[in-house]
Amino acid sequence: MKAPRLAIALLALGATLVPLANAGALSLTRATALSLPSPNTGLNQGYLPFQSCSSVGNCAVTGIYLGAHAYATGVIEYQVKGVWQKPISVTPPNGYSALKGVTMEGISCASDGNCVVLGQYANATNQLPFTVTEHNGVWQKGSELALPSGAMRTGEFATPRSITCVSIGNCTVVGTYTTSNPTFATQGFMKSEINRVWRPAVKLSLPAATNTNPFVSLSQIACWAPTSCLAVGSYLDANNVTHAIVVPEVSGAWKRAAIMALPGNASAFAGAQFNEVACATDGSCLAAGTYNTITGAVQPLVALSVAGVWDRAVEVRLPNAAANPSALLYGFKGVACASAGNCALGGQFLDNSGHYQGFLANVVHGTLQRAHVLVLPAGAVQSGHNGGVVSISCPSVGTCVAGAAYLNAQNAYVALLATETNNVWSGGATVALPGTASTVGIAGGIYSVQCFSVTTCQISGSYQSGTNRYDGFALVTAP
Repeated sequence: MKAPRLAIALLALGATLVPLANAGALSLTRATALSLPSPNTGLNQGYLPFQSCSSVGNCAVTGIYLGAHAYATGVIEYQVKGVWQKPISVTPPNGYSALKGVTMEGISCASDGNCVVLGQYANATNQLPFTVTEHNGVWQKGSELALPSGAMRTGEFATPRSITCVSIGNCTVVGTYTTSNPTFATQGFMKSEINRVWRPAVKLSLPAATNTNPFVSLSQIACWAPTSCLAVGSYLDANNVTHAIVVPEVSGAWKRAAIMALPGNASAFAGAQFNEVACATDGSCLAAGTYNTITGAVQPLVALSVAGVWDRAVEVRLPNAAANPSALLYGFKGVACASAGNCALGGQFLDNSGHYQGFLANVVHGTLQRAHVLVLPAGAVQSGHNGGVVSISCPSVGTCVAGAAYLNAQNAYVALLATETNNVWSGGATVALPGTASTVGIAGGIYSVQCFSVTTCQISGSYQSGTNRYDGFALVTAP
């Protein structure tokens, strides 16, 4: 599995459904290879992490491939009624530098044939956010997203991080940008599209006594209704302490970022951050991240809100953990909520034998349960430094599916799907890759799982298709 998202610079579903393995209630077909535009030399470091499905058989996936001259180029793979279409090479806004490349940062599909892709491009002097919109099945050219007033005119380094669309023409983006005063300070922004019109970006309002450069990170956003969202991330205060923050939008108004109170064993310099967030349809949310304890251990952290009221953040207790488990959340879709107070999350940690393992933890009726080790197939020893749990989807309370990777007996990374029934996680099933491929490699794996029912999920990711090449794959589970 690839490096965590914050460290990143920057399915033809129509296959015959021949069961190859069973993961709980899921029957897995052999994964289908996803093609790339020509010319290409494969995906850039296996980067195909973002998937959004508006219905079964209608999905879109985005990432980066190496195109002409090995330039990093955005790609959109999309599916119509179960059939994968010709992939699209992303065209950024006018003035972009192909040499400097692009980075794709998210995708959200409000309905069949209506999606918005989020990315970052560079021109001669700046690095800027942009979107690519699909309207009624037709993909448009990239369009720049204007930043808040006060952004640098030259030397801007804006990084969009997350997008969500609750209906056609109603989307929200969060990210960061550099300000002109103070020069090169990293600040957060939120930008909303309402009825297909992008409104002016809003500068994040931080708590009092911030650092001259707050080094804001807005990692993810979740919305449950138009103009009702929650963004999560971190910032640096005047004492050089990094705090985990939540930023609510209420009826179209963005509130001041709120610092989350940490567990009692947190260090005075806890370096707390929220990497991921998921919200139920009533606006109850779970934010997940990491913090440093007084002993210097990096532990997973979650905070739960109900009706807009946040509980104190709590530590996720890991099983058989090392003194410093170096807990990691990849920052893609490792958190999911089926209803208010019923959620799941996953990631990676170091156990007391010195092995990297995946972990899975549940929140049941508002109470965080002790985490469990990702159960691996026979012969596997550990998830590995590039393995663990990356993506989770929960179609109903107590029923979830997790996408992960582990090291097999040949020391090769293999994709794994684990299932949960009645709040109990069971052993997973390995994914049969396209053709004769046997490994997802250190940069590949299952990046996204999206389930529509207990038995029907769409999965996407990347795999090692050659000595120095990665390609995308997709599959659908069947009853």
